[in-house]
Amino acid sequence: MKNPIYTICIVLALTLLLVPTTTSAQHLLWDVDFEFRFDNREYGDPSKMIAPSETIFGAKLTPEIGCEWNDGHSIKTGAVLPATFGDANFMGSPEWLAYYQYNGRQFHAYAGKFPRKKMIGHYSAAFFSDKTLFEDRALEGMLLQHSSKYASSELGCDWNGHNTDTRREKFLIFSTGHVGGNIIQAGYTLTLHHHAGSYTVRGVVDNGLGALWAKLDLAKVLQWESAYVRGSWLKAYQNDRRHIGVPTLPSGFELDAEVQIKSLGVRATAYQGDDLMPYYDSPYEDANGAPYADNLYHGDIFYHIGGDQIYGRVELFWVPRVIDGLNLRISSIHHWDGNHLGWQQVVSLAVNFGNN
Repeated sequence: MKNPIYTICIVLALTLLLVPTTTSAQHLLWDVDFEFRFDNREYGDPSKMIAPSETIFGAKLTPEIGCEWNDGHSIKTGAVLPATFGDANFMGSPEWLAYYQYNGRQFHAYAGKFPRKKMIGHYSAAFFSDKTLFEDRALEGMLLQHSSKYASSELGCDWNGHNTDTRREKFLIFSTGHVGGNIIQAGYTLTLHHHAGSYTVRGVVDNGLGALWAKLDLAKVLQWESAYVRGSWLKAYQNDRRHIGVPTLPSGFELDAEVQIKSLGVRATAYQGDDLMPYYDSPYEDANGAPYADNLYHGDIFYHIGGDQIYGRVELFWVPRVIDGLNLRISSIHHWDGNHLGWQQVVSLAVNFGNN
């Protein structure tokens, strides 16, 4: 059956038939996410600006259905249905979801293939870029979380590469946590991407990145939607075991601040320090000499500058209140890579409805 929509309808229909409805301890769960993104990146001369110009224009529909029992345990299935506008094949290949979920008062757990939106906590763009978050919508593995009034934490594993003749074995371990109240918080973020070999291309690269951060949040004091400043110290562990053999430990400092009053806001980010992606251009990803690039690094390429240069990002945004469950954001984003200015325009729309 070539049409993925037909396949999805059959899977969901079978799930409905299998859901027990005779006891009150079990009930049906359903959820629908829709995400639209127009992201135009005008970065000028590619020989000068560190980031390439490109346009990301598409949408994703994520329907899910499942059964919950015994106060928090559930099994869910669904799919991420991508559409890349302008592509000859409007609807791309579906990415299937199937996972166990536990939602307790303080503990949460997921195992299987589940939506990335289940992640909590703070991850700088040095860890995950906007492009990664939009295009890679599912995690494959497990995720454990704890949350309380003054603290939260999570630990997860995303197995994002099964080795074949041409595909490398890869997995990402990630964790984040924080402690503190409404005004002062402190926390950490850690990721380790294990980038191993395929059957034909050998070598292992360890891409580790960690951050310690402190945040001052005055939103409730000022009665604004957002008003914070956060400082982060970042430290990386980079080790290309086959081609270099000696680990390198780049580090840097990031300052992030945001103010939002009603529907208008501004967010500014500055990073200065070492190149956190020293192997980005290394030509060892495959036998054809392709660079590691985004196959190894999930963060924004602007953290590849290093040296004495300062990366600066200023976002002016408008988030009008429309209806519950619908989030619209229009942004004008300006980047400085130490030598040149780039301009990014983003319109994003997210819609969610369901009973879970």
